[in-house]
Amino acid sequence: IFFRRKKMFAARRLYSTAPTIANTVGGLATSQIRDLVGNPAAAVAPTMKMPQYLKPKQFRPERGCFDDEFIRQNYIKADDPSDPYNYKGKAFTYAAKLPMWAALVASARVLAVFLLSQFEANKSALALANIEVEVGDIPEGKTVTIIWRGKPVFLRHRTAAEIEEMKNVPLSELRDPQTDEERLNDPRWAVLIAVCTHLGCVPVIDQGQFGAYFCPCHGSHYDHSGRIRKGPAPLNLEVASYKLLDENTMFLGDLAAAE
Repeated sequence: IFFRRKKMFAARRLYSTAPTIANTVGGLATSQIRDLVGNPAAAVAPTMKMPQYLKPKQFRPERGCFDDEFIRQNYIKADDPSDPYNYKGKAFTYAAKLPMWAALVASARVLAVFLLSQFEANKSALALANIEVEVGDIPEGKTVTIIWRGKPVFLRHRTAAEIEEMKNVPLSELRDPQTDEERLNDPRWAVLIAVCTHLGCVPVIDQGQFGAYFCPCHGSHYDHSGRIRKGPAPLNLEVASYKLLDENTMFLGDLAAAE
């Protein structure tokens, strides 16, 4: 026990004292620290006689330092996790971090599954994307509202007078110029997504300066083709993708699916 404590004391002094100090403690030089080879201002080998029990096993004269294993056993605390030779401390650190890494991997897996699921539309969403509407009972001059893809849609069965009036509107009067023929594939039916292009309000039917669609939120006026004619809205009402399958049935959705 006495010699072991003596070694620990000697190692502590030699390992922690500045290289410029040239005194000795217990017959042990204290002017050497690790890895001073090539430094002309510091010693690279013992400058005083070393106790025989430190030679040559524990001390390396060519490096001016004690053996790493000797330092680990006699000087560095066994429970210091920063000690590169403290395998017990490292094992504890790794064991403590294992649940954290497992949780991160599990979270990454859940996130990946969630993101992939967003790119795959489920069957119910696909079914709602394409619908068929019975329009045989809608008389001329009447507008009905349905819900398609989560949005309100105006189905207007236009009169012959409305069709003729919309054809004769000069493009110079339109903020978002579009002819009636460009917007509607069947002039008898105006199928418009009922969302104002200003701030997303739902217009009311048969109102406004043109007797068609009016947004009461900020005063946007649309005609029977859904074109903006007055007010702050910058664009025309969006036209839904539609096609008449027969005189009584209208298809809304992907037109390729209706072929």
